[in-house]
Amino acid sequence: MNEPLVSICIPMYNSDKTIGKTITSILAQTYTNFELIVVDNASTDSSVDIIKTFNDPRIQLFQYNVHLPVAELNWDRCFYHAKGEYMAIFHADDIYLPGMVEIQIENFKIDTSIVGVFTTGNVINDNDEIVGEFRLPESIHGGYLYNYQMLLNAFLLYTDFLPTPTAMLKRDIYTKCSPFRYDEFKSASDMDMWLRASMFGTLVILDEKLFNYRVSKHQGSNKLNKLRTRESDYFKVMDFHLGKNTISEKAKASYELSRFGDQFLCQMNFLRQYLGYVISHPGLVYEKYKMFRYFKRFKA
Repeated sequence: MNEPLVSICIPMYNSDKTIGKTITSILAQTYTNFELIVVDNASTDSSVDIIKTFNDPRIQLFQYNVHLPVAELNWDRCFYHAKGEYMAIFHADDIYLPGMVEIQIENFKIDTSIVGVFTTGNVINDNDEIVGEFRLPESIHGGYLYNYQMLLNAFLLYTDFLPTPTAMLKRDIYTKCSPFRYDEFKSASDMDMWLRASMFGTLVILDEKLFNYRVSKHQGSNKLNKLRTRESDYFKVMDFHLGKNTISEKAKASYELSRFGDQFLCQMNFLRQYLGYVISHPGLVYEKYKMFRYFKRFKA
């Protein structure tokens, strides 16, 4: 019996430090019937040259001369090139363990309602050292089938616990749900994608560590989390879907507490940034104080 074709897509931009390891890990998969589609977002480093050193007919490189400023927009390009029955959008800096794709495909076969399979994994640093791990929330069960309503309530309780770099969906579901709605939901457009996909069937997250997720001090998302002073994009997605659904009181209370915690974090980041200015420029602080005192005279 022929195994279904899997389209493994890697959106890439200036990834020459990691892309070789990522591709090597995919070529080492025990599941072999896949096409590896690399979509380059006008890289300016040696990433493309590294791709060309691999001699495997399953690798397809698509180069774009126009650089898209947002990663999710480059993810959308993958939909044009994938031909498999299943489609995965993997990251150009992560490492995938040999049995990952095979295990995901085997889980699709368990129930015809399954439209997407995710996994857990380890967290590694720039030196490939394991520094942490993904853990499922307390009431989330590995291998369980989650429909839209269940997933929505779970996201309200725990925020987004589905590791995006492990997502494998039926390609026709990805096609129906595409594109990622970045203009509306920004960095949380992937979570919106999983919710919309679950409207067509069920999603499964396996409690098996089948990939290594790289957290680098150079990652833009890592820097943004430390500087963010506006509300998380997660709330954009939740507010949108909540407008169409009824949720439990427990989920609603948990959601509001999450919003409170996020606002507190934003305020702490705000204070941290401006405290730095105060410490480094005490003379300017005094000048501002005198200015405010002066203008206060003209207020009613």
